[in-house]
Amino acid sequence: MQDPIRLAFRPTGSLSVPPPPDRGPELGPEEAIPIPGEMTFDEFLEGLNPLHHLPGVGMIYRAATGTEIHPTMRALGAGLTGGALGMALAGVMSAIEMTQPLARIRAALNNEPDPLTLARQPVNPADVAQAYQRWSSLANPTQLAAATAAARATG
Repeated sequence: MQDPIRLAFRPTGSLSVPPPPDRGPELGPEEAIPIPGEMTFDEFLEGLNPLHHLPGVGMIYRAATGTEIHPTMRALGAGLTGGALGMALAGVMSAIEMTQPLARIRAALNNEPDPLTLARQPVNPADVAQAYQRWSSLANPTQLAAATAAARATG
């Protein structure tokens, strides 16, 4: 497998390959379906802050500091402090916050555009294909070794 971005599970012998959700190049027979979701290391570290996960205190802390945590970390932290019920409720609250129902209703009543569609910028498929080509050239072991040797020689 040449593309480490697409490391994921796909049953062996599966012939039906859906189109990539990120509009990237089509998957080959030896490639897997990409894992959905994104979380940066900074988001992970911010999610470890216990003040985010204490019932009541977390809402006040996030409102006072203006920080947000990844919904996954929010659900995991709520599971530690509130058990299975806390995890389920945190998942529901995260889904409500992500879909912004009150803001969408307010926009619809005021004849304004939907705030969720305004936040999403269309992705140019040519840019995605170019990014995959660049990544595959960087992930090529021979080119990576040559670039490393050239960097060592100049530096």
